[in-house]
Amino acid sequence: MRYCYMTDDGIQSPTLRVHPGDLLLLHLKNDLALPQPAAPHVHAVPGECGSGVMSESATNLHFHGLVIPPVCHQDDALKTLIQPSDPVFDYRVRIPADQPPGLYWYHPHPHGSSEAQVLGGASGALIVEGIEQANRLIAGLPERVIVLRDQRVTSTRVDPAKPGKDLSLNFVPVTYPDYTLAIIQMKPSERQFWRVLNASADTYVDLKLLFDGKPQFLGVIALDGIPIGFADGKPRNHVLWESHIALPPAGRAEFVVNGPPAGIAATLATQAVLTGPTTGPAAAVPVAVPASAAAPDPAGGDDDNSPPRPLATIVTSSSAAEPPSILPVSPLALPPAIRPPLASVKPVRERKLYFSEELQDPKAANSPTIFYITEEGKTPKAFDPASPAPDIVVHQGDVEDWTIENRSTETHAFHIHQTHFMVVESHGVPVDQPYLRDTINVQFWNGYSAQFPSVKLRMDFRDPNIVGTFPYHCHILQHEDGGMMGTIRVAPAVER
Repeated sequence: MRYCYMTDDGIQSPTLRVHPGDLLLLHLKNDLALPQPAAPHVHAVPGECGSGVMSESATNLHFHGLVIPPVCHQDDALKTLIQPSDPVFDYRVRIPADQPPGLYWYHPHPHGSSEAQVLGGASGALIVEGIEQANRLIAGLPERVIVLRDQRVTSTRVDPAKPGKDLSLNFVPVTYPDYTLAIIQMKPSERQFWRVLNASADTYVDLKLLFDGKPQFLGVIALDGIPIGFADGKPRNHVLWESHIALPPAGRAEFVVNGPPAGIAATLATQAVLTGPTTGPAAAVPVAVPASAAAPDPAGGDDDNSPPRPLATIVTSSSAAEPPSILPVSPLALPPAIRPPLASVKPVRERKLYFSEELQDPKAANSPTIFYITEEGKTPKAFDPASPAPDIVVHQGDVEDWTIENRSTETHAFHIHQTHFMVVESHGVPVDQPYLRDTINVQFWNGYSAQFPSVKLRMDFRDPNIVGTFPYHCHILQHEDGGMMGTIRVAPAVER
């Protein structure tokens, strides 16, 4: 099944380009022609945000990474459910004046069907213009937008190296086992600015650029829409030179590429990504079996397997056309920062949350896996969209430190709507990462170590735009649909 956002004039999943302060108007008509039986959970909130019924054909829009209100007609992913029988639904999104310039994206977020719709191709890039204002080193560079998507593998070949999902690059399928590559054309030794979105539902990538098989350095300018060093609204001209860039599902990277000289064979590829232990002693404490182990692929291979594979070949020619857009040469000044940098703010409290899993029926063959994200001290429960109570309550103006542990034997990707966070520790060790993220990988537990893998995140709830209730979840959408999601209410500061 293929899903797609289509404009009236036939453009598929257009890249939306906006400026801070713009009003974005989108008119969404659900034309899905799917069976209508309701999924296990049903909302009882009919009204202007759709029928409230969670069916396979319900859909909505989430503006991933934008700091906009979690309310109807803006960025509500919890109660807005649009059916094919519903009239056109209007989204009216005001891009904040202080939204950091960079790469964001839009995709459907109906709980229970998110994975199917994103696997089917329903996603698109959203660019907040002005990144050359935050880093003037990239002013005037040709810009290339690359969207990676995943889809189910159709090959029935029995092969332990078969990927869990096939990948595509800007809708060019690069499928197992032939891996016929997409083609990127550049002038010899040309410098470009690449903006890469991993719009996969479930698949991790670890990007590298190879010249005659040798990895090249990539100049990272921004991650998850936030320029490196962006803290107080002043241009920093920071560049992180990396030989590879790991992106979880929903992750974005914007980086400088120095193209290959003439006659050099060049390839954009992903390295292998290990998402669970392959060997090791038995677990010292009970641990749930990953979904891939509970339901092995009858054609051979692991549903979570992310082997190394090429994505695109880079062909150089002096007559190669330039990408369709070029960053401005004379960047304007950024507006001044409204709030102090997050790194300078002392958190008002600390919390611990953890990922875990269990089989619905451990004695049954191919039992489905239930996925949880739980605050320490509470009983694990799968997300229930009918529950009126949020899992966590904070107040607008708060800054908190959250430790996210992974107590399962497969990797998870933590994401929170409406805000960004800063990574302050990894596995209990302080880190210096002068940038913000909205999605972060949490490494799998090996099943026997006394300490669970973890990250500590400084969570920012200061923006008044985000007052309301919204989700946090694993952005491996198979896991989110399987229950690995919770909700947080940001209450107005006056409610203290």
